[in-house]
Amino acid sequence: MKRIFRNNKNTMAYAILILLSFAIFTACDDSSSGAGPDPVAEVSSSSGDDAISSSSVTDNGASSGVSSKSSSSASGKNSSSSVNSGSDTSSSDEGPSVKSSSSSLDPCKEEYEGREKISLDENRQRVEFVCHDGFWIPLPKSSSSEISSSSYYDMSKQYNENVEYGEFTDPRDGKVYRTITYAAKPYISSNIVAMASNLNYGEMVPVDSATNADGVVEKFCYNDDPWYCENGFGGLYSWSEAMGFHRACDTLFLGASADCPNVFDEDNSERRQHQGICPEGWHVMNEFEWRRLPSTDFGCRKMLSKLFMGTDQVGFSALLGGGYYVGNYEGMGEYVPFWTPQEVSDTSKFAGSVFLTTFLNANKVEFRHRSYKQNKAAVRCVKDYIVE
Repeated sequence: MKRIFRNNKNTMAYAILILLSFAIFTACDDSSSGAGPDPVAEVSSSSGDDAISSSSVTDNGASSGVSSKSSSSASGKNSSSSVNSGSDTSSSDEGPSVKSSSSSLDPCKEEYEGREKISLDENRQRVEFVCHDGFWIPLPKSSSSEISSSSYYDMSKQYNENVEYGEFTDPRDGKVYRTITYAAKPYISSNIVAMASNLNYGEMVPVDSATNADGVVEKFCYNDDPWYCENGFGGLYSWSEAMGFHRACDTLFLGASADCPNVFDEDNSERRQHQGICPEGWHVMNEFEWRRLPSTDFGCRKMLSKLFMGTDQVGFSALLGGGYYVGNYEGMGEYVPFWTPQEVSDTSKFAGSVFLTTFLNANKVEFRHRSYKQNKAAVRCVKDYIVE
């Protein structure tokens, strides 16, 4: 009986030794295959190579879409830390699709070989992939699971290289803006000339240093970082600031009291040409002008810069630059609000805006989006024209 037990012990020890050897071999095999968490959202595009390369970030900070800088943070305080967490992955022609199983790999096109991309896992942590032999292979995680705070976007990809832009210099500060022209017939005989980037006018102030003084145009830069204002994203403004009204108008209806005596010159809220903080001869882009942008009804991607996975059909080159909401900068890479010269009729604290988003794989343009007037949003300017 003792002999049988001893033999069983030897057999068990031998079995354990085999299992340990197999485990070691399997672990080595896993590391070489680069298995990693399956992303819940990925950067993809319908615009081909440029869009895929513009979203890639490598471990050492070098990137075709995010350039390394030494100054302040590019990530937000929460969801804004991602370059782009929303993308349209419904079509295989627009890039690799998201898989639900962590044991499978997403296919990638042959022309993407060697390209890298980033995705977010279920905890909104960054996962990096490289296209190799027809599949997106997870890369080993770096010491930081978030995008480097020293990284900025490569703004050389902001505009559509196939569009012939015009140019306008703001005489107030000498800043130069590219412009686009698009038709609005038969509604008006003139073409619409719009700035192809957000307005960047005023004195930058950190959020906690805002004076709210009338007579001084105060702009906010994403994350209180001037890089964003000066590199295409432009300033962020409260509604009253964008309209050139008294600060009290952020909480009161226009003309409701002596504190907010301002009123619009035109009754037609959809088409009013209200200068606001735009240069002389220009006005804050209104709802009509937004709606006349080609293909607006099909979502925002045809209006977005290729930097944010758009096709940028007419060179409008919108950037998903986020905004400021109730104490936080939010939405970088996910959405962007633009003020319009409209109030919301049922409450004095809200105003109209146009809201573009790709968040959670959406592809939306929301008109008359309700926003707190005290939020900070972007402004686009359009050249004045005569309505016949």
